Amino acid sequence: MATLSFVLAAFLDPIQAGIVLAVVLVHRGALPVIVAGVVAAVISETIMALAADDYVWGEFVAPRLVSSLMQAAVLCWVARWVRSLRTDGSAAPTGAGGSAGNAAAAFGPLGGRSGLPHISRTPPLHARGHLRRRVGKLRIR
Repeated sequence: MATLSFVLAAFLDPIQAGIVLAVVLVHRGALPVIVAGVVAAVISETIMALAADDYVWGEFVAPRLVSSLMQAAVLCWVARWVRSLRTDGSAAPTGAGGSAGNAAAAFGPLGGRSGLPHISRTPPLHARGHLRRRVGKLRIR
């Protein structure tokens, strides 16, 4: 039961949330939730071990990892939502307050495209052909 209460307390920790947000905003690679959660858990565990004399590093690393992964999931969603509002231009003007259009941009329209930006990926067959051509050019040189 103590571990469950620690997960809730660590989830509401603003310092850990700040670390998670910084990593989410800086990291643009794959798996941002996992990377931000693990990095924030390691950094906050290190800070706690350096701050307290009787605290052993790794004492609460599992609940801290769970809470930082939850924070990372929420903050990644918020960051993607803000980026989609900024790129789509559908954000409300300053002083206009919230609107239903902003909520639709966050959750996507019913039965239509998602409000989040679409990630374009090259189909695997095209990527394989592109890779073969590139490697073939390297062999010729």
